[in-house]
Amino acid sequence: MDTKTHRHSTIDTEQYSVLAPIPPFVDICLQSISINRREFSQIIARTASYHNGPRMIEMVRKAGDASAKVPYLMNVGEVPGSILSTLRELAQPHLEHIRSLPDKIQATIHLLLSINAVPQGCERYGLAALLEIDRIQGDLVRTLRHYMSGRQLARHFHENLITALQMLDRDWPRLRQGKGPRWPNSPVPLPERSQMHYVPFFNKAGRLLRLHETCVIVDAPDAHELQRFIPPILQRPLPPNVSVPTPGSADWLIREVGKVGRHFTRALLEIIKDHLAAEQVELDSRNYAQINRYAQDALQEYVNKTP
Repeated sequence: MDTKTHRHSTIDTEQYSVLAPIPPFVDICLQSISINRREFSQIIARTASYHNGPRMIEMVRKAGDASAKVPYLMNVGEVPGSILSTLRELAQPHLEHIRSLPDKIQATIHLLLSINAVPQGCERYGLAALLEIDRIQGDLVRTLRHYMSGRQLARHFHENLITALQMLDRDWPRLRQGKGPRWPNSPVPLPERSQMHYVPFFNKAGRLLRLHETCVIVDAPDAHELQRFIPPILQRPLPPNVSVPTPGSADWLIREVGKVGRHFTRALLEIIKDHLAAEQVELDSRNYAQINRYAQDALQEYVNKTP
């Protein structure tokens, strides 16, 4: 009963959810980078190459995995305890690295991952801390993708997420028209597209102040299968008898570090990283002054090079 026909039959595009989250960390980036309307359009164009990542992550979180990392490790013989043990082992070198950083950088990373904010007086460290978080998330995901390649259940779960989104995107024009097109009990129109859409807010001078996202998802086809593998400490919401992970712990890092992966934030950080590499500035949080100084130059260089 593991055929594609059987798996696809569990996908019901009529049962969709409209999400309108405010992506974390964009406001932190905007403290160091001034973005106008043209630059915003160029950055959005870059996010188009990232495919369905954010919606897949939202589907996994809606299914109960706050970390969005458990699906990589699903396999016959795995249990929540063994998956948590593997994730803790992968997180340990990154925790040791964070502990080696200057106190103010550590404090900034801790507060960013805990409540999406920079400690008062540490504003100059915000961008450098985000680059550290982005590096950690990227390294963890690359390693987890390697693990997934040998796990049939994990690959099937990922394939079914992709199929579900493809079906939703195909059906969305019909579904949207069938609803009016309005959100239930709301005067706000349903999104014209089911894919991730960005709504910018500029001030009178044309500078980007904040960003909202809108997208449509469906339930993960194999949500019940996934839930068998989620350790209690990574469940969303946390079970009543489980305490919130302590900042600085492995469970805290596993659960929270993926927040940096939102596409707009990811695009900004990649533009900055590319520029730093070209200028031979080491990607080290201790170089926060150079990172902040080069951030705006990175954006200008990217926009000028992009048609």
